[in-house]
Amino acid sequence: MPDIFIPGDKKEENKEKPQEFEAASSDLKFPEDEKHSHSLSSFCRNPKGFSFRDQDEDEKILLFLRKHFITNFTWIFITIILITIPPFLLFIPFLRETFLSSVPFNFLVVSVIFYYLIVFSFAFVSFATWFYNISIVTNKRIVDVDFSDLIYHDVAVTKLRLVEDTNYTKIGFLHSLFNYGNVFVQTAGEQAHFDFLAIPKPEDAVNIIEDLIGIHPK
Repeated sequence: MPDIFIPGDKKEENKEKPQEFEAASSDLKFPEDEKHSHSLSSFCRNPKGFSFRDQDEDEKILLFLRKHFITNFTWIFITIILITIPPFLLFIPFLRETFLSSVPFNFLVVSVIFYYLIVFSFAFVSFATWFYNISIVTNKRIVDVDFSDLIYHDVAVTKLRLVEDTNYTKIGFLHSLFNYGNVFVQTAGEQAHFDFLAIPKPEDAVNIIEDLIGIHPK
């Protein structure tokens, strides 16, 4: 598992904070979302209790993002269908009286257990992929964490002063209904593009990043 989350121990405040941090704190007035933030949140402004590895003491998380929860519907629906298949087969007289009756009971039990292990593994990997694919915007930088199938883990970071442009797209009925879309950030760094896919309130995310660009001259 990626260790992007670490316990939010109280950090001692620096008496002399860099000018960059002071500007971000004083000039930006974002609506507070702390009351609605929790471990399954997909969009949090100024979240409390969140931290990440290599975070500076004077670095403040301004925006926490992951895919909209509605994007989990497909794998949740598939999991429910797969869970109900074995019990459903028991209610089919033909299978129960012919095929199932000829299979040794112990073999049948082991097969069902193995089947459910595969199903729950699929559900776990799908949830972990959604949960650990996150993006963080701080007063200093943008951090994008890509996590897939428990074996792929990539962290990309860019300074805010390297951000050149940002825009978003919302395509389709579901995107408009649930207000989620894709945010694209163009930078002058080694990684030219940062893509935040299927995040809630993409227009708000773009506005926040653009405001940050304004106080971080290139």
